Amino acid sequence: MQAVFRLHKVTKRYGTREVLNVEDLAIPGHKIYTFLGPNGSGKTTLLRIIALLHKNTTGKVEVLGEEVVWSKEQTLRLRRQMAMVTQTSFMFEGSVSANVAYGLKVRGHKGNEVKHRVEEVLDLVGMTSFIKNDTRGLSGGERQKVAIARALAVKPKVLFLDEPTANIDPRSSLEIEKYIKIVNEELNTTIIIVTHNLFQARRLADQIHFMWDGKIIESGTSLEMFQSPQDKRTRLFLVGDAVY
Repeated sequence: MQAVFRLHKVTKRYGTREVLNVEDLAIPGHKIYTFLGPNGSGKTTLLRIIALLHKNTTGKVEVLGEEVVWSKEQTLRLRRQMAMVTQTSFMFEGSVSANVAYGLKVRGHKGNEVKHRVEEVLDLVGMTSFIKNDTRGLSGGERQKVAIARALAVKPKVLFLDEPTANIDPRSSLEIEKYIKIVNEELNTTIIIVTHNLFQARRLADQIHFMWDGKIIESGTSLEMFQSPQDKRTRLFLVGDAVY
């Protein structure tokens, strides 16, 4: 199976400070993959490189089967096949429906096609009853579900989630996790999650890559990572003894 993402000897530096150093990484796709680790471990930097938002300093990056050359034409074409939701997703003024429809209209979709797609993705994340609501009245958890629906509306092959539940209450977090699983199972969407929440990684991930000081120091299934971690730093993090 062709990897959705592949990195080889990829680094990212800001001046003389190296914040990322990934020797080899391949992500096959169609499952839920989590980059787990303490704050400052390089998770978001790695995410933004494979999402084509930040350019790597050295090394080779492949996205959706193409080696990235960072031309405007290529990056735009590949970005349009992916979508991202961050921990503080921006909402436009107006209705939930208008927010979810935004990306579709930018891509030239019109009329009933937009209406049906908006209804479809809001139903997928349990937000159908909010379709006419003003986004200014939504709770944090409701805003995140709308943000996920907006991302899904354009039918991305890959959905990136950067600390998607960091700023919302536990009950809403669990509800969002439920819909993340539904999206993966029903749409076969590859989902990449960045989190320092080890409990969330355990609940969601098919595969976990544990990061420390800019490097991936251990990879495995959720069961492998939590029952028999091999690296001492992973074990310290999982039992809460690592400082982060």
